[in-house]
Order: sequence, then C-alpha cells, then structure tokens
Amino acid sequence: MSLPAVTIPQWSDPRAGERADDGGFDWIDVDLGEHRYLRTIGEAFDTGTLRLWVEREHAAGTFSRTSSGGLITAVLPFRGSRVAVVWSDFRVNAASFAHENSRRFSAFLSHLARERGKPVPLIYVVNSAGLSLMAGRAVFTDAFALWPAILDYAERHLVLTCAVGKCLGLAPLLFGLGHYRIAVAGQTHINLTGPEVLSLFFEPGFDFAAGAAAERAHGRNDLIHEIVPSVDDALARFRDLLSADPGPAPMDGALGTLLASFLDADPLELIPGWCGTVRLFLGRRRGAPIGVFANPPGRPNNLVTVRTLEKYAAGLDLFRALAVPIVSFLDSPGIDPRFEQGDANNMRKILWVGEKIIRYPHGAMGVAAGRCFGGASTLGFPRVFGSVRAVALRGCRIGTMHERIIGRVLQQSPRLLAQWHQVAARQAADLADLLADGTLDAVVDPWQLGDEVDTFLEQIRAPRLALAVGDGAP
Repeated sequence: MSLPAVTIPQWSDPRAGERADDGGFDWIDVDLGEHRYLRTIGEAFDTGTLRLWVEREHAAGTFSRTSSGGLITAVLPFRGSRVAVVWSDFRVNAASFAHENSRRFSAFLSHLARERGKPVPLIYVVNSAGLSLMAGRAVFTDAFALWPAILDYAERHLVLTCAVGKCLGLAPLLFGLGHYRIAVAGQTHINLTGPEVLSLFFEPGFDFAAGAAAERAHGRNDLIHEIVPSVDDALARFRDLLSADPGPAPMDGALGTLLASFLDADPLELIPGWCGTVRLFLGRRRGAPIGVFANPPGRPNNLVTVRTLEKYAAGLDLFRALAVPIVSFLDSPGIDPRFEQGDANNMRKILWVGEKIIRYPHGAMGVAAGRCFGGASTLGFPRVFGSVRAVALRGCRIGTMHERIIGRVLQQSPRLLAQWHQVAARQAADLADLLADGTLDAVVDPWQLGDEVDTFLEQIRAPRLALAVGDGAP
C-alpha cells in the first residue's frame, strides 16, 4: 500500500538545500492513519504524523511497507524536540540487512549527526534474521558498516534499543550498541545464528526457543538490561527515560528515605532485575535530571560481584549518554574476592568500571553512606577519580578493611598488631583525618544531603558558566 505525502509545516528540513551529502535519500511526511504498522510508533509518542527517511525515488508518494526493505527510518516530535526511530518490519524479507536498507540506515544516522541543534536520540526496535542470504557476500560492506555507524552515533547521542521476535546474526550485535537495552518477554530469541544451522552442525534436537530466549540471556550476561511484557511497554519505558519521569510507585524503607532527602520526587529505577547489591535511578533535583547509584543501606550482603560491576558500567554508560551529573551512595563491605569471581574476570571488570568513573565528563559526587572498605571505595566516586565532591554520612565506616578483620589477620604478629593499633588510634570515628587531607569535603547528617547535592551541582555549573561567558554568551 502506498502512502500519500502530506504537508506538515512544523517539519521544516534543517538542512534544506544541502542534498549533495544525503546519498540519494529524502524526507516524506506521512499521516499515520494510513498505515497500521506505522501507527503503532505514533501512538507510543502521541503523534499522528511521521517524517520518513526514504530513497529519493519514493519521495513522490510511492513509498510502501515493501519498499522499506523491512526497515523503517523516521523522526517524530516529542516534547518540543525530536526522536529518531528505526523499526524492523520482519514481514518484509525477515527484516534482513541487504544493500538498500543498510545504506539508508547509515545515511539516516549520518544526516542526523550533521544537523545543528539539539542531539536527536535514537530508538531502534530490532527484529531481524540478520544478513540477507540473497544479497551474497557483497552485502558485508553495507551491512557491517552499520556497526561503526551506530557506534559513532552513540558517541554523541542517546541510543535506546528493543529486541523482539527473532534477533539473529548481526541483529543482536547492533542491538547491543544501545545505551539502554530492553527485550520483550516470551517472544524474543537472541543468537548469532538460527535453529537450522545449530541443528545441522552443533546440537541436533536441542530446544532453540529455550536456549535463545531473552530471559535466559538476561540472567547470564549484560546484553539485556531489562525484560518487559510488550513492545508498547518498551516504548513507554523509553519515553519515561527520555523525560526522566518519576517511577510508578513511591520508594519506601531506608533507601526511599535517603533518596527523598534530596530528590524532587520518587525516581525512575533502571535495570531493576540484575542484582540487588546496587540500584540505579534517574531522578530530578530542583527540576534538573540526576543519576543515582545506591547500595541499599544496611543490607549485609552488599559484596561487589562481577554482576554488580556490570550494573555500575551499564549505569555509567547510560548516564554519560544522557549527559547528567551522577551521585553514588556507597555501603559495601568490599569486592567479592572468591575464586569464582576471578574466573568471571572480576579484576578486568574492576578496571573497566574504574576507567568509566575516572573519565566521566558530566560531574560526579560520592557519598560514603555506610561501609566503605577496600577497593569497593572506588565505587563511591572518590576525589582521586575526578569526582567534584565527596562527603560521608555521620557514623559511616571507611577503611582498607573492617577493624576486626585487620585484627584477626595480624593476630599472629604482635609487632604488626601494635603498629596497627597506633594507626587505628589516628583514625577517629569523626573522620577528621580524611577531612584534613582532602579525601572528604564534609561529614553530614542525612537531612543535609540536599544542600550538599546543591553545592555539587553549583560546582559543576560554575566552570560551564565561565566557559560560556568567555565565549561571549550573555
């Protein structure tokens, strides 16, 4: 079915007249009432219009679902700005990556990246059988070019991905480039090949649906951040993330009290299903978005595992893409030293997360909220890792190890134990030594956290304001 072109004045092309770099592509405006499949996109963002990026030969009203090659590339309005949407249509050639749709996808991202003004976030709904077998090996250049294209786009723009249906071959790799990655429960299969190849050469008689299920991957690796019941739920989640809307239910308990001490309202929780040793939130302070990492206070088993580190890494990547300041509340007895954690590559992952903290560009603040021991202290965003402000809640414990553990380790050496007692005598409970050497900026009560966060936000705004004034801004 062909879609009629319509005139929508608000969709003026920001690069009108600069068509030489667009590689034979153009925009058309469509009324979503004309196409049920596209209407799903519009309903998710409460719009009846869509601006499609198509091959120029289809710009005169000849575009159809079939001519899209199984891949819709479009932008739509959202809260006074725009969102880019790339949507797989599996009914057309299994939405496989061929020459035409791959080139259009790359050109679409390139065009958006060149536009002046506010960066346009990308939502990519992935449902594809992978590389087009019918295109032969010549498809490698165009299809694999999507990898660097999305990677480059993700350097400066937020990328949100949703896997649904069959997500095979190249598809899960492109899905994995998203800053926040959601899969639909009960109907999503993710693997590097399909059941036919596995059955022929590797595992005859196996259960592909169970082995490739998104739920299985969600519990075993860091590819999928969250499982939701439907694509509509995924889009609603993305919409909330783009607007930093509060969560659906109030926070309670000690963590809820802690967050309420400085956030405007209950925050949006992110990556809720991985592990309970750290929780991630996107909230607001005086109307501005802020990212929060928090070990649930008073929880005995807050050891930092590989899964914990993966969750910190995912949050740091997401908040960096959202360009928000971040605060970490640390209450952990340390990093889990057991051999199975070493086998799972925990030391490399500690370095991986540490680098993300050190290089975080939008301002970080650390709060020692309970136990702060050993290498886990780095997850509290210390000043030596570049954090702008570091404070401690009164009564928290900070050290290389808990005092009782140090005493037991040194009990066979009276000399070393005596030396330790001399050191411990200088480590007062009021943390005066850490205030004196600049490790901490303040020791505060929970009710003072709001003022501390405000001080932090002012500190990161000041250099930006000075830079703007230096550039001649009013």
